[in-house]
Amino acid sequence: MKILHIIRNPNDKTPIEVAKAQSRDNEVAILLLHDAVYAKSDLTTYACAEDAGARGVTGHECVGYDRIVEMLFEYDKVVSW
Repeated sequence: MKILHIIRNPNDKTPIEVAKAQSRDNEVAILLLHDAVYAKSDLTTYACAEDAGARGVTGHECVGYDRIVEMLFEYDKVVSW
């Protein structure tokens, strides 16, 4: 199963821990929005290009709004934190 975790709060470690646990049996990716673009993860991680650019953050694969919409339909489950 493909699961996308959308994270908006960089200070909450629970979403990344849950995503890591789920990645043992599933294909999991993380999408970082707003201040969460500061978060780090060893899982497949994407950052909203607008949010990363506004904060001067690099290091994640940045995706635009069109790609984010596509991702919502590509994954079997989407979890928003």
